[in-house]
Amino acid sequence: MEEEKVDNMDNEEIKSTAIVKYSLPTPAQFMKLQCNTDLNLPPSNWLSSSADSYGLQHVLSHPKGFSSFRMAHMFPDCVGEVDVVSDAENIKKLLKIPYHKGHISMMVHRIENTLLLDDFDIYKHLLKTAETEWEWLRKFFFENINRATCEEDRNLYVKNRRREALKEKSLVSKFLYHSLIEGDVEDTTNLVESSGSNSEQDPILPEPSPSTECPDPPASDHKYNRNVVWTFEDIEMLIGTDMPIFGGGTHPCISLRLRDMSKPINVLTGIDYWLDNLMSNVPEVVMCYHLNGIVQKYELIKTEDLPRMDNSKFSPKLIRDVAQSILSFLKSNATKAGHTYWLFKGKDEEVVKLYDLTSLCSEKDMGNGQNPFTIPVAMLLYRVARNMKHSTDRRQPGTIRMLLRNCLKLLPEEKYPEIVTSSLYMLSDLYVPANTNPECPGLDEVDQDEDTESFYDDDLSENDAKEEATKILVLNNNSLEKFKNYYKLPPPIVGGVEERCLQAIQHVAAGLNCLKYFPKQEMTASGDKEEEVKMAKPFEPIPMPYAKLHEEKSPQETTKKGKKKDRKKKLEKCQESVSENKNALLLKNKNEAQPLPTWREPIHSISWKDHLKTLLYEKAVLVYATLAEYHFVHGNYGTSLRNIAHLARCQLVMNKLQYTSYALRENCLLGRAGDCCIMMVQTWIKSEQYADQLHTNLDEDFKIMEQLEQDEQFYNINIGESDMRCVFVYDIRTIEQMLLKGVECYEAALKLSETDSILRRLGNSLNEVASYYLNMAKVSKSEEDIIETCMKGEPYLTRGLEIFEKIKDDANIALLYANMGHLHRLLAHASTPAERGELTVQEKLHYNKAFINYKKALQVLGDRKYCPGVWDAVKWELSTALFNMGSIMHENPPSGLSKTEAEKEVIETLQKALQYCDLDEDNPKFPLYQYRAAVIHYRIGSLYHSHIWCTPNDSSNRKNIIQLAKINYEKAAKLYFQSSDAVNYFTAQMQRFALSEYLTETASALNTKIKHLQHCLSIILELEEMIILLIEKKIDIAEDSKEPSEETENKKVL
Repeated sequence: MEEEKVDNMDNEEIKSTAIVKYSLPTPAQFMKLQCNTDLNLPPSNWLSSSADSYGLQHVLSHPKGFSSFRMAHMFPDCVGEVDVVSDAENIKKLLKIPYHKGHISMMVHRIENTLLLDDFDIYKHLLKTAETEWEWLRKFFFENINRATCEEDRNLYVKNRRREALKEKSLVSKFLYHSLIEGDVEDTTNLVESSGSNSEQDPILPEPSPSTECPDPPASDHKYNRNVVWTFEDIEMLIGTDMPIFGGGTHPCISLRLRDMSKPINVLTGIDYWLDNLMSNVPEVVMCYHLNGIVQKYELIKTEDLPRMDNSKFSPKLIRDVAQSILSFLKSNATKAGHTYWLFKGKDEEVVKLYDLTSLCSEKDMGNGQNPFTIPVAMLLYRVARNMKHSTDRRQPGTIRMLLRNCLKLLPEEKYPEIVTSSLYMLSDLYVPANTNPECPGLDEVDQDEDTESFYDDDLSENDAKEEATKILVLNNNSLEKFKNYYKLPPPIVGGVEERCLQAIQHVAAGLNCLKYFPKQEMTASGDKEEEVKMAKPFEPIPMPYAKLHEEKSPQETTKKGKKKDRKKKLEKCQESVSENKNALLLKNKNEAQPLPTWREPIHSISWKDHLKTLLYEKAVLVYATLAEYHFVHGNYGTSLRNIAHLARCQLVMNKLQYTSYALRENCLLGRAGDCCIMMVQTWIKSEQYADQLHTNLDEDFKIMEQLEQDEQFYNINIGESDMRCVFVYDIRTIEQMLLKGVECYEAALKLSETDSILRRLGNSLNEVASYYLNMAKVSKSEEDIIETCMKGEPYLTRGLEIFEKIKDDANIALLYANMGHLHRLLAHASTPAERGELTVQEKLHYNKAFINYKKALQVLGDRKYCPGVWDAVKWELSTALFNMGSIMHENPPSGLSKTEAEKEVIETLQKALQYCDLDEDNPKFPLYQYRAAVIHYRIGSLYHSHIWCTPNDSSNRKNIIQLAKINYEKAAKLYFQSSDAVNYFTAQMQRFALSEYLTETASALNTKIKHLQHCLSIILELEEMIILLIEKKIDIAEDSKEPSEETENKKVL
């Protein structure tokens, strides 16, 4: 509902718009009274409950008090957005200053960029009360304020209570009830404009108690007829007004005013009417004139015509200028959040003074630093911050942080532990939000802009001189001064992931430390724990056993006997209210509040202490998880493991809480601990650095550890008996220790949840352990050590194969089969006798097992293109094993076989080795394969060569054997030439020459001899190319022309 009002007075346009935030009464239908109606007679509906919905009951008495606090609590979304929150009457008092010479007394408080203005009745609070109440302010008042003001305030107080004044109010009330046409009452209450909806992700947090929301909480919570966001020129105000609005027929929205025809209207009254209509978007006012209560006539006046009425002309432009001047004066000088300011103007004075009472009054005068406004201001800071944080469209982390910090400065934690703990939790959530993903936190560092520092933030000095704590505004209607508003948005929350996490942990530790101030839990008759302090629900008044700041007593109640009776009645009433509210401290039930997002089934009997404790530990778990991931990614595995240990301790405490959180999956925690252990082994050169990181706790860690120790003792938690005991690493000593610790962590994670990720990491770690033992076996000097270490490694390979087969990871299955084959090769080597002879049974057994495992690996892969790296490694290992076995059998033939059978077995073995030699030039091991193939061909050729000598010339098989010998010698020579091995090349060629020479000698036919001799010459001619290379030194002759040492380095799964 929005409308614009324009006044052309002084040729200046006055802009006014209003938006209703809350409307309690039903629109009243207006009935024009007949002439000569006697208003002195009460109508039948006067003060009846049936007419309460029209909001007429507030005409007789307008409740005073610190209403701005109540409005700010009702509409926390407006705080920080509007310039002023106040009762409409207070705004009218300020705007009438140019036409009214009386005194003004208001209390001013600043919350973010919003000023809270409240009328401060000097007579009521300082002069009429007992000397012990408001003593600190009374002392300041008498030392600094003109005593004539005291007398004026007393006279005004008495005047407002004279019979004539009360009679006039009663007449207006009767007139309004007479003018009411009662119809069907529609339920239009609580028409509140919805602000940003709360996020479902936000947890339930405590509400401030109603007794702490205002400096003087009334017995009944007064709600204005309307709460309106009124924009007057460039000033935006949240105001509360009780002016009744009528309508009907051609005038759907009017205000009614009763005027005495015998008295002319004055300027102040005209300004009142004009401002009331502007504030409520009422376009017209209906004046009803009377004489001694008898209706005479009606007059309809448009709102924009009110400034030009006879006898009450005023300048809207001047009122606008006064509003802008006073607001800029207040915003420029009332800058400190949490301070209480007193805006005061004496009667007939031309200056307005603003006193910073917090700075001017000593702590002793204010009662050890406490004044009646401190706690309400702190509670409002908390509510605004809480609302901003939970709002989907008002998330301003820098502003929320400032509000919460100022709140914590004002609240003693021992008296208000719920609010302090909740504030600390919200601060931690600002640095590390609840929806943070530890793997990708998104807490990027932001460049801080120096110009965004708040003028009234924490950096302001509290020791200002008293002269600076008093500001003066000179009232000059001709030129009203405007002041600069120094408010700027607070700085944003800056810092990288680690810095923000440490800040969050610091607040979590402070919150946990504050839990000790909660009331102790006592066992009720039913056996359930219940706390004594009751928590209030928002906007629901509950009986509270407090004493009012000021109670007006009639003369009849001054006796001691009367006081004792009243005290007794109050005590009984309080006891009854406490007994009726047995569950007031418990969290809201499922229908009233949203459950925490990460919790499964809400428990309705959890106390605020346990609830907040769970939230804080849940935050600690999230922060340490984020830190652990951050340091893991950056290679700080010792720091990551230390944070995981803190995280595990927090999780163990959470598991003992009444309302267990499932925000963290423990198998993830255990899995990451295992990753840290394995990665430390991969970069073992930094092991000393990791050890230092593991034992270097920060100050924030010590604070949280202190709370953890207390809770572990309280809940009787034994880390050594927990499922997560494996994550606690107290020292980094050996590679074996860290590998076994990694396996232990993965095994523990697997017990909690069997996922492919954990299974794959466990299988990898088992392979790492086995590889470690294989490497140890390779460097061991004694056969016993080799066998012992291989026996240690074999169970890990077996278990690893079972795991990878379960998840069908073919690449890793093949690799573990290859490692198993390598293990049996090492065992075969360990079984070698001291004096090399023929293959022993043990050697042959392990070689055969190695062949079986290598072939299984190739069978699993199926083809090289599936996993080239593993395929090449397995083929090399298999070829090497076959070659080694064939070489031993060649050099030491088996005694149990004939020479022919032995040679046949050797040739078969070497041919199998040759079969697995990959002579693809793109293969990384091509030079090694090439050389090995040359050696194998040479050995096979020599075997056939020796076999020729034993074969008779007339044998049918002799020709075939000669041909095979020639082919193998020729291939060997060719491969040696390609490998640039001159010595072995010449050796192979010499063997070819010797074979042809032998065939020449054994041949009987001349043509055959000539043919063999010609072949000998061709072999000699082939040597020319190699000799030229040697002469030109393009090839060097190696001193040791043995086969290059084979690379048996074990491959690991990445």
